[in-house]
Amino acid sequence: MMKRILFFNDSLEMGGTEVLLVDLLNNLSKEAHITLLLPEASEKNILIDKISPAVSIKYVYTKKSSHIVKKIWENIMIFFPRFFAKQKGISESDYDEIVCFKETFSARIFAKMSIPKILWIHNILYKRKYEANSFREKFSVWLNKKQLKRVEQSYNNFDKVICVSDAAKEAYISVLHNQKTPNQGIQVLYNAIDLSKVKEKAKESIIDISHDKINFILITRVSPEKRTDRLINSIMRLKEDGYDFHTYIIGDGMDNQAMKDELNQKGISDMITLKGRIENPFPYILQCNWSLCVSERESFSLVLLESMAIGTPVITTDCGGPRNIVDNGKYGILVENSAEGVYKGMKSVLDDHSLSVKYSSELKEAVARFDYHNWLRNVREILAI
Repeated sequence: MMKRILFFNDSLEMGGTEVLLVDLLNNLSKEAHITLLLPEASEKNILIDKISPAVSIKYVYTKKSSHIVKKIWENIMIFFPRFFAKQKGISESDYDEIVCFKETFSARIFAKMSIPKILWIHNILYKRKYEANSFREKFSVWLNKKQLKRVEQSYNNFDKVICVSDAAKEAYISVLHNQKTPNQGIQVLYNAIDLSKVKEKAKESIIDISHDKINFILITRVSPEKRTDRLINSIMRLKEDGYDFHTYIIGDGMDNQAMKDELNQKGISDMITLKGRIENPFPYILQCNWSLCVSERESFSLVLLESMAIGTPVITTDCGGPRNIVDNGKYGILVENSAEGVYKGMKSVLDDHSLSVKYSSELKEAVARFDYHNWLRNVREILAI
């Protein structure tokens, strides 16, 4: 009898974690009964069309609800998870194992279930800072702290914890367990994707990249920890220093009017091309000289690995998982986790063009450490398939 496994994820929007999940589910559906549980149907879940018909898709919320109603249900989920699961038709008897593929508030749904449970840590957990002035804000902060405490306590109910990098594991132990290793199976399994597909996609032709100067590229999204401001400030400084280069910024929401206005105001719109979300960004990565990660926190960064697979060297801040990808600077330029670090990293390759040759020469060796088939084999062992 085939094993029945429930996977939960908070969305199927375009993202490294989601692409990884889609490939994984499609592979596992050949060997097990796979169900994917998502919060709700949404047009933002653009990767859902990539899911194999063999995978069953279910939703926590099957009807459109107002913001207030959702908040009420959220609190029921956090403080009364058994009742919530029953009301939403999520029964542990339907499955042999549960995988919460991304740590979220929704992990609480499964906290009281008695079947084997796996929690995948895809983020660098951190201690939140709160600011509150009005009574309403203070109440929201108090409630949020209570919610977080319940959710984080429920993580201890998972039998196994899989972290996508050493930094993610260290943060999990430090933030939630005061640097004491919890009494549960916890291991590091670096992410991996089928890089042969990436290489094939990179061959698609594009016509709007000029090769008369050094080109940088940043694949990102709108989120505070991505720190796109570091890149913009570095470009301003380098322009003032007299450097001539170009930067492509690709990602959902990156071509918004506010961003365009900011670049015009700072006088660098001629040095940056905003492309917004592109279904296939790999030809751009291939044709650029350097791929960037300027984040403040990254648990892994599949974009860096994809760039290296294509043959584009990388510059990254020392923000967590990327340290593992570039092996402490052996396979890519690792800079201080700051705006100054980004500036110095970009300046170094503009000053010394031979660095591109140096960091391109061992990329095959670097990428081989993240073999996709080995990763799948490890996942099958974890799931006992």
